[in-house]
Parts: sequence; C-alpha cells; structure tokens
Amino acid sequence: MAGLKDIIGSIIAELKAIQVEDEFPGPNHGFPGLIDGGDRGSLLVNENIERSITELSKLLLENDTAATRQFSNAEWRALVRKSLGPPLASIDLDDPLAVDTVRKELRKALDEARSKNGDREYAVGCTLFESNDDIEPIRVGPVVIEARHQWLGRMETEQKIGKVTAKRIRRKWAGGKLAKRKDVVDQIREKDVLAVVGACPFVCSVKTKGLPPESGKQKAITAARMALAIVALAWDKPSSALDGFRLLIDQNFRQVRVLTFEPGKITLAGSKLSHLPSGYTFKPGEWQVQAKRLAPLFGAAGEVLDFVTHATGRVSRPALNNVLLMQAVLWFHEACREAVDAMAVVKFVAVLDGLACGNGEPEIRALLTARVGWDDDDNIYRSGGPTLKQAVARLYGEGRSRTVHGTSERLAQDWSEMRGLAETLSRLALLGCLNWFEKNASGDDPAQLRVR
Repeated sequence: MAGLKDIIGSIIAELKAIQVEDEFPGPNHGFPGLIDGGDRGSLLVNENIERSITELSKLLLENDTAATRQFSNAEWRALVRKSLGPPLASIDLDDPLAVDTVRKELRKALDEARSKNGDREYAVGCTLFESNDDIEPIRVGPVVIEARHQWLGRMETEQKIGKVTAKRIRRKWAGGKLAKRKDVVDQIREKDVLAVVGACPFVCSVKTKGLPPESGKQKAITAARMALAIVALAWDKPSSALDGFRLLIDQNFRQVRVLTFEPGKITLAGSKLSHLPSGYTFKPGEWQVQAKRLAPLFGAAGEVLDFVTHATGRVSRPALNNVLLMQAVLWFHEACREAVDAMAVVKFVAVLDGLACGNGEPEIRALLTARVGWDDDDNIYRSGGPTLKQAVARLYGEGRSRTVHGTSERLAQDWSEMRGLAETLSRLALLGCLNWFEKNASGDDPAQLRVR
C-alpha cells in the first residue's frame, strides 16, 4: 500500500493534470466534483482524486486507533476530504515542498476538527412501563430513561428547550391544538421534539463526549438499546419484558395478521400482538422498591455503557468492558429481539461463549458454576430436566455449532423450548458476571469470571 506522502503526491499530480486539460475531463477521469478550498474558492477534482482520498482516509484511519473508535468510515473520509481542501487550494502545485505542506496542514486540520467534538446529548422517545406518574429516572451510565414530562422539565431547566416551546409541547401532549408559530426555526424545532418523542410516555437520553455527530448518534442508539436490555434483566423472561420496552426508532406496536386458507373451510385471519405499546404496570411506589434493589446492577452495567460511548476506550477495565460485558449485553439484546427461535438460540449461546472467552463447553460450564452456583450434575430446573452438563452440550452443540456450520437437522422443528433454556442460562450468567464486576472494582482479568 502506498504511503501517506505518495498518496498526497498523486493527488497533487492529478490536480496539475486537470489544470492543463483543455477539454472537459474524459471517461477515464469520471464526472468532476468540487472540494471547498476555504478562502480560495473550490477545487475541481475527478474520480482519480476521489479514489486517492479514499485510500488516504483508510491509511490515516489504520494508523490512528482513537479515530477508528470515534468515527464511522464515511464520517472520517468526509472529514479528510474537507480538511484537504484549504491546503491543496493554497499551495503552488510545482513547489517541491508541496507534499510536506499538505501533509502537515492536513494533520493540523484533522486535530482541530476532532478537538471540537465536545459534549452532546441524544434523545428519542421510548416505551417502558404502562404508568409513568411516579417512575423516577432510571440511570445506567450515560443513559437516562425518564418520563417525558420529567425529560421536558429538565430540558427547559438546562435551557436546551425554550419556555414557550416547552409550554406548547405540554399543551400538545395534553391533547390541545397549537397555532402556527411565526419563527420558522422555532416551528421546526417544536415539530422535531413532537416527532422524536411521539406518543411515547418515556424519553431515553444518552450523553456522549468527544464523538462526532453521526458516530455519536449511532453509539448512543446502541447504548440506549443495551440499557433497555439491562432493565429487562430484572424479569425472569427478559425477552417478554423487552417486547414492551422499545425505542420509537425501532419497530412499534403492531398486529401480526395472516390469512389462512384450508380446503372446504372458512377461516378468519386472527391476530397476534407484537411489539407491545408498553411494558409492565406497577402500583404506586412499587417500582421504587425494585429500583433500589437493582441499583448495583445498574451501576455495574453503567460502567459497561460508559465504555460503549467512550471516545477513546481507555478506561480502567478495558478487557472486561470490551471483550466480555459489552459484547455479551449486545448479544443478549439481539437475542431477546430475535423473531426466529433457532437464531435466538445462536445469539443467546454467543452471550455464554463470550463471557467464557470463546473457549467452548467446558469453560461455559465453569462460568455457570462460578457465577450461578451449578455443578455439572445439578439439574437446571427444580422440577428436574437436563443437568448443567447436558444443557450446555445441547445448546452449544446442536443449538449453536451445527446451526452456524450448516449441519443441523433440527431447523424444521420447534426451537421454543431450547430458546427458553438458552435465555435462562444466558440471563443468569450475565447477572452473575455483572454482580462480580460490581464487587471487584479493580479486576480486569476475564478468566476470573470462571473462578468460583
């Protein structure tokens, strides 16, 4: 692969070639584009230069681990392209030092742009509990889930939403009608708030620091989904709880209706509810008791979600945060959301395998023994059923490996029972590991999760 100076040199050479052409660039150059050159106007560029910019962007990203974490590929390329404009427009293309000048100015511009990535807060409506009257904000690291009237009050206090706008939003939420506003910008902002929150009774907010807008938004969405999964861990069957815990940007409440035809019979479509509009209903004060009990869980998971949105990833326990818990919580969320039982089993087993450092059945059993308390010959259920050794062998062998490798002979069968078993084991393992994580603040050795 060409070096940094070589790529910049090829860009300068191509710019010189464009300047001496008498006619419109031919088919070998592609359709021309423009790069903003700052005070010196714009630069005409062609397909060759665009390819070189892509190559330059990749090289810079490969050599900068912080940028790799902070930026999406498209976002980083756009920044590199924008940062190249002013230095390319200001140099003498025939200057033998032009390449060094562009290289230095490019790095300077990239550093300046990255330094401007400060604090941001992203918000989206979400469903949670049916009643939100006395639900105090739920905080999991950078994520806060709060009743929408609490969120709006906080936004008003922090001067992120104006008093007039807040008053009009409350009126709209109460069922009132709003007159058109004179200020177009205020009108747009107001519509944005109403659209983003929608009819959701809760708002999920995520704070980031040092991340660019688009990458920050994507990480915030990931952290928000993971936070909902953490809350759902409080229930014996988190997937059922998560059916009512949803961000507005995800699929909302719907009825699944399918027509069925049988020879000689008249049948009705029937329906099944999916993506429920809310989760559980609590009596006044009941959730507060549960929230107090769950505080250690939220605290431990909060550190994991802080890692998800961290700009550099340089935290006190990177191995446990990244290698294990971040990936485990993400897999758990995806497994709970999965519509196909067989695929859900694969994802739940990925939780177990990840927590066991990818070392297969023996280490998964060691993990469950250490963090849940089961020995190999203990029954999973009080009523009997498979032992720990039998359950892990079934889930890892038939449920994961044969499905992933395309050798399963059971895909046409009912996987709901195996899915329930996989969800139970992965939930208990995740809770046990988060409990250990909370109690061992200085530990960062993933192998310790398998030590009793």
